[in-house]
This record gives sequence, C-alpha cells and structure tokens, in this order.
Amino acid sequence: MMLRTPPSIRMAAAAAAVLAVAGLAAGCGGGGGTTATKPLPAVETFQAGACRDAASGLVDTLRIARRGNDKPDGIKLVATDLIDPQEKLYDQIPTAGEFAPDIEKITTAIGFLRLRVDTSTYEPKLLTEVTTTTEALVNRCTSSR
Repeated sequence: MMLRTPPSIRMAAAAAAVLAVAGLAAGCGGGGGTTATKPLPAVETFQAGACRDAASGLVDTLRIARRGNDKPDGIKLVATDLIDPQEKLYDQIPTAGEFAPDIEKITTAIGFLRLRVDTSTYEPKLLTEVTTTTEALVNRCTSSR
C-alpha cells in the first residue's frame, strides 16, 4: 500500500528546503566568496623607510576601499575620498625605491576607478583591484624581513 503525502505537507517541506538553501547561502557569505578582512595596520607597524613614508596613504586607501559601496552615489563618494590618498601615494613614487612599482600600481588602479566612475562605466572589479593591490603592498611593508 502506498502512502500519499498531503499537499500541505509537501508545500511546507518545499518551503523549508528553500529557506534552508537561502540560509546556507547567507551563512556562507553570499558575497561571491568574500572573506573577513584583516584589521587596518597601525602606521608604526610599517617597515622604516619608504614603507613608513607611504603608510598613511596606504592605510587611508584600504579604509576607503573596504568601505566600498557599489551603489551609484556610494561609489562616487568612494572615488572622491580616494583622491587624497592617491595624491599622497603618487608623491611617494620618486623616493619609494623598490616599492615604487607597487605604489604606481595602486595609484593607477585608483585612477582607473575614478575615471570609470566619472564616465558612468564603473565595474566592481575596479574597486577590488584597488583593494588587492593596496593589501599586497601593505602585507609586504608590514611583514618582517
């Protein structure tokens, strides 16, 4: 003898399955595999020399980029707020020695982000590029040699 599940129970089971999948996705971050970010380092933790000279610009860039906001008005504010750190970092390039190419990558990434925001062709990967290039140099400048 075959038992039939009442429709109301089938619907409740389906709804529970949908909620379980949604909860699982939310619990996993739901943001394309984003991970927790490290706290911003103190300027004093940067190696002396070029790294320490660029530290405030790097920390400011990370703070602003991590605040990221892909909504049109939000990303415009991020782009505007990145002007000062971009200028600070750009001024450091001539004296940055071995770190000059890294600082140049960061200032270029910020420049592309700002340009694309101004021309209404912004894509989220531009903010990701600013963040990843800055984090790479911060990690290099704060690790012990």
